[in-house]
Amino acid sequence: MIQLRPFVASTSQTLRKMKKYRFVYLMLIPLLVYFSIFAYIPLIMGFVQSFQKSKLLGNVEWIGFDNYFELFADKEFLSSLWNGFSIGFGTFVLVFVGGLMLAILLNEIRTKSFRSLIQTTTFLPYLFSWTIVGGIWVYLLSSHGLVNGLLIALDRDPFHFLTEPQYAQLIMILTGAWKDIGYTAVLFLASILVINQNLFEAAQIDAASRGKQIIKIILPELVPTMKTICLLGVIGLFTNFDQVYVMGNPAIIDSVKTPLVYIFERGITKFDIGVATSASVILLILTLLVTYVFQKLVFNKEWK
Repeated sequence: MIQLRPFVASTSQTLRKMKKYRFVYLMLIPLLVYFSIFAYIPLIMGFVQSFQKSKLLGNVEWIGFDNYFELFADKEFLSSLWNGFSIGFGTFVLVFVGGLMLAILLNEIRTKSFRSLIQTTTFLPYLFSWTIVGGIWVYLLSSHGLVNGLLIALDRDPFHFLTEPQYAQLIMILTGAWKDIGYTAVLFLASILVINQNLFEAAQIDAASRGKQIIKIILPELVPTMKTICLLGVIGLFTNFDQVYVMGNPAIIDSVKTPLVYIFERGITKFDIGVATSASVILLILTLLVTYVFQKLVFNKEWK
């Protein structure tokens, strides 16, 4: 009984708090129901299906780890993992560096109307879906598009941007960064605007140049925001689907096919649900592992 007293006291205290804030918990019920129906239950069902062989008719067949063995023997899936990492990491680096530089540039512009114009112009691409943005870039870079039209007008040979596999990943990275840089710049700029102005006044008293103020004040103050943006980038490292689906074509698809495109083709096009869900589970585990390692390294948390 002596050993049970701390547990009973803790339970009683928890129940009192739940009773006190019962209306808050009642407000959370719809949220829990939503995530249970549309997130947790499908996640569990997908994990179960990864050990099955689905059929159009009849009962499913339990096959154990055969789907996973097939995946790791499939060079197309392994290639999609590398493609997803290359495109995701390259895009993130450009978005991070470009967003940071753009935010600092916007902060240095003193003309409010001009700053608002640049900020709005760079942020607009983020608001559009890849159906629109991808269509724009396909039009610009196609064999008969605007860019090749200008090259022909300048007596230059046209360049087939969207049919050269060696340039396919670079184009995906550049267009992806073009779309997201404005949003990242807004996040950085919001953090810059809340920096204590007394720091800048003290630096001006010490006759510090604007360059030194950026290096010694702004960049150190942005470290927490940098960590958060990096974490979001790591979480979304393998989530590129719509860009590749819209801008990809048979000539370059092997160079840019990402895991989500592979899962879509296996699960929806070929109706191989077992292999598709197995790939989803592997991708989920890989994302959790990379995110966990990143958190421990960047946020300086002890390994447990």
